[in-house]
Amino acid sequence: MGGRTLCLLLLSAVFAYADNSAPTIANDFVFTFFNAYIDSEASDVQLVAKVSNNNNGTANVVVTSPFPSFNTIRVSVAPYSILKIPITPESIEAQFPGNQTNHGRIVVEDKGIRLQSDLSVAVYAHAELANRQSADSFLVLPAVHLGTQYVAVTATSTSIDTEYPNMIAVVAYQDSTQVTIGNQTVTLNALQVASVATMDVLSGTVISGNKPFGAISGSTCGIVASTCGYEAVMLLPVGGWGTQFVAIPFVDLSTNYYQVVANTNNTVVSAGSTIITTLNAGEYREFQIGTALVTSNFPVQLIQTGQNTGNHYNFVGAPFFLQLPSTDKMSNTGVLFQPPGNFGDEGGVLLSYILRIVTNLAGAGTIQIDGTTTGALHYKHVPNSDFYYYESITSSTTHSVTTNNPGTKYSVITYTYYSYYGSGFNCAFDLPIENFAATTTAKPTIQL
Repeated sequence: MGGRTLCLLLLSAVFAYADNSAPTIANDFVFTFFNAYIDSEASDVQLVAKVSNNNNGTANVVVTSPFPSFNTIRVSVAPYSILKIPITPESIEAQFPGNQTNHGRIVVEDKGIRLQSDLSVAVYAHAELANRQSADSFLVLPAVHLGTQYVAVTATSTSIDTEYPNMIAVVAYQDSTQVTIGNQTVTLNALQVASVATMDVLSGTVISGNKPFGAISGSTCGIVASTCGYEAVMLLPVGGWGTQFVAIPFVDLSTNYYQVVANTNNTVVSAGSTIITTLNAGEYREFQIGTALVTSNFPVQLIQTGQNTGNHYNFVGAPFFLQLPSTDKMSNTGVLFQPPGNFGDEGGVLLSYILRIVTNLAGAGTIQIDGTTTGALHYKHVPNSDFYYYESITSSTTHSVTTNNPGTKYSVITYTYYSYYGSGFNCAFDLPIENFAATTTAKPTIQL
């Protein structure tokens, strides 16, 4: 088949769309990792940036950081291929190892990471304990999608052990970026990271700035149904939120946990015809539902939380954060993806790799997976909606999702389960252009 890329929209990186939306591929990215270290359980943390090159040409990539122990990485990514780039040392994580700084005050460190490419690529980040008992992935938003206002999502329950805090980490894209996290304000230069770690719940914390910046939040080891796991998500700026989402429990679960945050007073959130909650700006609510259409009268951010399934093998699954795209962000372009994870099957215990596709009635039966059309009868209906979904266990290899019908809109999500392990991310969606200045910035010149 044609272009190969990891969970990205297969089209050229043209940012000035008429509807002011663009796919999550670009030449320039900034991000960071917050502490994933669990001192009593793991000797090290594996950090990875995966780069997906969908172009008919080699992408020259450079990864830089002001962190003193970081060595600049210069690599070439072959056409239509995916390259896994180890990010070292592990101490580049914000507040690493973190067990002495959980006081809730801002800590500033030179730990931002910038990834640039001379061709447009997609990037996602993955952190995983060496003992494989905790991990999570997130799609890295391009600089063109960075915003100036976010609302954090963290665990609502954490271990009483202060090694496992909730965290917010922001990374500046430009010098003299003034960022406010809750009621604390700090000024950062490009690639500086401001982070907060605390045992308190930080969900609903408003994060704002005078220039576009990136924001990642979650927990070193949040607890869901008595299981602890790393939870991390690169937050969508408020302008990328939506008012309608398809909520589908993870495989082997009849209901699932979700967390919603609001940025407007009197935001009413419903599942089907049932009102779940009414939120004011900066408030959150955790709830549990089955398959449903989640709607709101004002835009919200919705996160699905991984949890133990208690099926297949005992204790399969663990907490992780999955950013759900709103239905208006669904795409009609082909994608290629690999399920998350930094290791393969071992010791006779198989990992569960899952694919989820969501589309509307017209789209069911028009989507090809690995070149074969999945019939409409394989899709399940989301109650009280025009949406359908297909979910199946798959393999760890690369898979394609395409459609020949220009009217078909769909989203693709992939996640992985293992013993006490869960990790997932979404792909194949468009976002509004937040940072208009980035659209006119010249492509970086990279010398290899």
